[in-house]
Amino acid sequence: MKNKIALASIILLLLVSCKNSHTTEQHTTAHQRSVEEQPTTTLIHLSAQQIQLADIAWETVETRHVSTTLPLTGELRIHPENRAVVSAPADGFLGDLKVRLNQSVRKGDLLATLRKPDLVDLQQQYLENRDRLAFLQIEFDRYRTLQNDEATAAKNFQKAEAELRAATTTDQLLAAKLRLYGIDAEQLSPANVRTELRIVAPLNGTVTAIHTSTGSAVQSGTPICEVADFSALHADLFVFEKDILKIKPGQKADIFLAGGAGKALQATVFSIDRVLDPAKNALRVHARLEAPAQPSLADGLYLDAKLALEAPVALPALPSHAIVREGLEEFILILENEKEGAATFEAVKVKSLGTTNGFTAFEPETPLPAHAKVVRRGAYFVWSQGKVEEFAEEEGH
Repeated sequence: MKNKIALASIILLLLVSCKNSHTTEQHTTAHQRSVEEQPTTTLIHLSAQQIQLADIAWETVETRHVSTTLPLTGELRIHPENRAVVSAPADGFLGDLKVRLNQSVRKGDLLATLRKPDLVDLQQQYLENRDRLAFLQIEFDRYRTLQNDEATAAKNFQKAEAELRAATTTDQLLAAKLRLYGIDAEQLSPANVRTELRIVAPLNGTVTAIHTSTGSAVQSGTPICEVADFSALHADLFVFEKDILKIKPGQKADIFLAGGAGKALQATVFSIDRVLDPAKNALRVHARLEAPAQPSLADGLYLDAKLALEAPVALPALPSHAIVREGLEEFILILENEKEGAATFEAVKVKSLGTTNGFTAFEPETPLPAHAKVVRRGAYFVWSQGKVEEFAEEEGH
């Protein structure tokens, strides 16, 4: 009996102990959570010697007129209206190819000649019909005079009129066919009958592709070469739906190409598509290059751009090197305390809004104290010192 009472007492003590332990753990966990949720500010400490050796300098934030920009990607493009695929106008054999790849041509320049076996027959029909038309015109005039004098039957005049009308129609149709082949029917005579068709450039530009060679048999519509007008080369910028309402014609953009050593090309928005590009899931915004296209620029080149969204406005700004960038985040360093040459700094997260003449406008994540002083020179040194202190603190724990 005594053993049973002792066992019951032990079990009761264990239950009370577990409950107290659980309650203690809950209080401990709640305390840890409340501590973690409290915002902590990490300060960076520099001695007077460090500040002097690194030439650290700080001043109050100044206001500058800076344009806010939108980073975009895109490509250089020549649109279909500024390029041409030159095709054979009829069946035949390519007699001579007059151009080479990458050659500059002007509208009307001879690109190739096409030998068409029945071309001479067509010109012969036109010349013969033209001579017959002159004879029928004389006959028509004669019968009309006779009819007026009632010296001939009406059917003779009607027959002359019908033959003249048919010959006139044939003349016009044959002349239209000759024009399709680039032959001026009014200038055609037996002395200048052509045996080849001239294929000429339809626009100013550069030969970007050649599809056939001399002597090739071609059919009507067979591509011979391609010509593109590189003076119409412009930037197509891809704008996603969330930014569409920010775009309007006349905005300026800085265009950056790979291998351009950071040098920007100036461009101006002149057109905005009304339909999303399904391949990019973005709207194409067209920007005209302000300087003539350089020979090194090519259709399809990938580019980065910064589009100025509005006229320059007064914003808090710092020299671009005073904003520390780590990954996708940006920070500035404000002076927290200064004593006997030593100083304490605090990192504040910011968002860049645009850069003009080496100064970058920014928006702090939290409002800056009134008359706050910010590191303008040596920001990355101060930031690295903060990393050293952070590492040393982790090692200490």
